[in-house]
Amino acid sequence: MSLALWGLAFARVAGVALLVPPIGVRQIPPTLRLGAAAVIAVPVWLSVPQPGLVSEIALAQYLAYAVQNLGIGLVIGAFVAATIYGAGMAGAYVDRLAGWSGELRVPGATASLFSLLVAAGFVLTDGHLLLVDALTASMYTIGPVPEVAVVARKALLVLPAKMFAASIALAAPALLALLVCRVVVAAAERIGAELEQSGLSAVSAPVLGHVVLIVALPAVIYLGLWHLNAALNQLLTMLA
Repeated sequence: MSLALWGLAFARVAGVALLVPPIGVRQIPPTLRLGAAAVIAVPVWLSVPQPGLVSEIALAQYLAYAVQNLGIGLVIGAFVAATIYGAGMAGAYVDRLAGWSGELRVPGATASLFSLLVAAGFVLTDGHLLLVDALTASMYTIGPVPEVAVVARKALLVLPAKMFAASIALAAPALLALLVCRVVVAAAERIGAELEQSGLSAVSAPVLGHVVLIVALPAVIYLGLWHLNAALNQLLTMLA
């Protein structure tokens, strides 16, 4: 199997590595992401069912193949990243409602927590293996991929809606818990004038808010994993 074929596999893996955590995060330099993609590309390269005569094609055609494979990799990575970024959006909703984040451009603690939990749950439940299956299944052809434009167009139409839907679904348990918390605190203030005068509610409300958020986290993780699994299954269907 030629080194040229590895180059095409690397282009496809690089698209995934640039988007999917834990490699595809802004804190990791692009050079390290591409280095990891180069290593991961080796088993993907060896799994190509029909290598073909990639080494014998012209340079211009080879570069076109590389761009197509990079596009497929970006589509695969986007399906995973959409749910994880949706989890961050869900956490931002919670931060804004609870008053834990003052600036829209700065992600709050809950936004980071939701993204981390969904990404960690994705790995702990072997979701990364399903991602590798999707990546390997997409290797049925390593040469010309005329349908890549169709797949990319479908992804552009589907992914924004999936990200927004995932963010709403993931935020729902925590938002409901926080609303219940606010109702309980407001009722306590109405019933006990001493509580309001002592200022104890100002201390107890944030503590209670964090408690109910912790209670809601299992539902957030479950919904996040469900959305990730559904996204990958849809991706496998598109690439079939």
